[in-house]
Order: sequence, then C-alpha cells, then structure tokens
Amino acid sequence: MGDLTQVLWIGGPAAAGKTTVSRLLARRHGLRWYSVDAHTWQYWDRASAAGVALPKSGPGDFDRGPMICEDLRSLPWPLVVVEGALVTPDLTTPTGSAVWLMPSKEEQRARLEKRNPDEVHDGYLWGRQLIRSQLDAAPDAATLVVDNQTVSQTLAAVENHFAKVIAAGPTARGARERQQLLRYANEVAVTHCLKAFERASVPRDADQVIRSFDCECAEPTCDALVDLTVSDAAAALSSRSPALLAPGHHPVR
Repeated sequence: MGDLTQVLWIGGPAAAGKTTVSRLLARRHGLRWYSVDAHTWQYWDRASAAGVALPKSGPGDFDRGPMICEDLRSLPWPLVVVEGALVTPDLTTPTGSAVWLMPSKEEQRARLEKRNPDEVHDGYLWGRQLIRSQLDAAPDAATLVVDNQTVSQTLAAVENHFAKVIAAGPTARGARERQQLLRYANEVAVTHCLKAFERASVPRDADQVIRSFDCECAEPTCDALVDLTVSDAAAALSSRSPALLAPGHHPVR
C-alpha cells in the first residue's frame, strides 16, 4: 500500500461522529479501522526516539502526518478507513478518497454538552474552527453537514460517498478475515489505554477502568460493544480470536 490508494479518510472536529461512523463502516464492509487518536502515545514514543523535544505531560505539538502515513503504508490488505481530527486536506491529497463530517458550531456545542455536561469545551470549538479554515482553503474537499442527523443517516451518506472505492476493494473475504480486523482494532485500543495509564499524572488502574471494545463475532451487521476493564480485555486478547463477544453473540463461521 505504498501509494496510500487503499485508504479512506474521514476527518472532522470533536463530536462530528467520526469514530462511530468509521468503526461501523469498517465492520459492515470488512475494512481495517485506523483511529488516529488511538495511536497518540505511539506517535509520542516515536517522536521522542527521534529526538523531538516533548512536554512532560500531554501528547505534545508535533507533525504526526508522516507517522500516520508510515503506519498506513506498512499495513496489509484490505482497504483502511482512517479517522481523526488530524486528518487534513494536505494529508489526503495523494488519493482524494476523503470526506469531512462537519457540524455547525451550535450542533457541536450541543453534542459536546450532552456527552460531557461538566466539561469546558473551548478547545474543541477552536479545533472545529481550525478544521473549517483548512477546508475553506481546499475547495475540492468533500464535506457532509451532520446537523440533526442520526448515526444511521451519517453512515449511509459516508457509504454513498465511498461506494465505488469499497466496491472495488479489497475487503475482507470471510469471517476469519473480519475477525482478524476486529482483533487488530481491539489490540490497538488496549495498547493505547495502557500507554495512557503509564503517563497519567493521576494513577489509573487497568483493573478498575472500563472501556468499550468491538464484539469479535464478525457478523457484518453487528454494532455491539463489549464493556470490560482494560486488564480483562488485555487478558482476553491473549486468546485466539474471537475472544470478545457481546452477550448472545456467537462467532460467524
């Protein structure tokens, strides 16, 4: 995948629905899901090893674009759906298979307040304005306005946008390959959590913190998540896939 032609990019600000939509898109069509946020601390480690000056806390302010592209070029089949606020028009220019999910400022604020009513959201609102300015400077960039849309409606619009690319493939060829892709996403999520705990200013206990992981049944219509402590998820992932199954779900054969 040296030329990144097998990458589908989904950008947008916080609360646009990038993570949910990209995860469902990958599960439904047998794609690899690459979350930029879930690689935050891996980028940090690589930047540190390269001699980049980094703060003692926080992810640091450095260009992650080259590392994202390096990761994507190293991944095997199939198509990869990449999502994150760091997906910029400049990063996606080589392929053009990209879309940005954009809420209005009012919609974003309402979603953020519903998600975390006690937090201050100024940084996220500023991030939306930054992305808006990047898109204004790239008139050919495709955007989807997500105001008043359900997850299903946004997913359908994104599927329509990428329909020709997904139809051309490659995509997972059966249940076993789907399970491998789900396992990859879960392993990335566990690694991200553990690395974040190592750097937390306030100690976090992997035996106590609960996170959501993908059900590994590999049914294309499955959208279930499995809530486990990070330590229990890590232990489960030491077993052969599928090990993480939602209640009542069984592996597709």
